[in-house]
Amino acid sequence: MKEKTINLTEDILKGVLYRTKMEDVDESTAIRQFIKLGVMWYVVELYKMGKITLGEAAELSGVSLRRMLDLLAEHGVKGNVKMNQQVKALDYAKNLCAVYGI
Repeated sequence: MKEKTINLTEDILKGVLYRTKMEDVDESTAIRQFIKLGVMWYVVELYKMGKITLGEAAELSGVSLRRMLDLLAEHGVKGNVKMNQQVKALDYAKNLCAVYGI
């Protein structure tokens, strides 16, 4: 883990302090968790706009593909796979089946 110094605005600090009292976590943990939530929100928005792939979203969020799909569903985001990508995937699967005699 890398150490960074940040300046917090009063409203953010108020939220952090509230969480430390209500959930019995230390300030550093609360700040890290809030930052993680912000990153997740940002990644969901990027995916929703079609700017990143599912794999990129999962990587940026530090979660598995399965968990990323769940997070997107929790936020009401449907897949952004385009038709030509689906056709490519099906062709690839057919070729694999032919190679392995399935």
